[in-house]
Amino acid sequence: MEQTIYYKERQKGYKEALKETKKSQRSSFENQIKLKLYKWWAEWKPDYEGWLKVADTLYADSCKIDAIGQETQIFQDYKAAMKHQRDAFSMDMGPIEQCVVENDTVCIFYKMYMTFKGDMFGRKKGDEIVLKVTEFNTFDYVDGYDEPMVVHLNLITTGF
Repeated sequence: MEQTIYYKERQKGYKEALKETKKSQRSSFENQIKLKLYKWWAEWKPDYEGWLKVADTLYADSCKIDAIGQETQIFQDYKAAMKHQRDAFSMDMGPIEQCVVENDTVCIFYKMYMTFKGDMFGRKKGDEIVLKVTEFNTFDYVDGYDEPMVVHLNLITTGF
């Protein structure tokens, strides 16, 4: 797999988060969930199968997701929606530009780069759009997992 500049920036962000959490005044749980999200970000994969492998390490099976469409989905339904999205677009994620951690929630801001795989929505194959994304990831301990998992994702995009 080709490593894009965004991949390298995500790796750098994880290393910086490791350093920062060692000196932070946040609780141990807050540092743990921040690092988990940054690690996941560093391991994020642009292909659907690769994404599934890392997504299964972040989202609880019962996770409620407000991201694609108007209705809240559970993680299994979100996987299907992401498959449809990956069939239509090539995706890459920029580095986390801002991160706020409070109690059980990590809020991040980043840019998502989507390239059309075919003509649609008045766009041509190969056109790229950049979405600005804000995510609120709420973590908790869930039966069947050894570490906190995302139990609610609220993803807000602008720019399409």
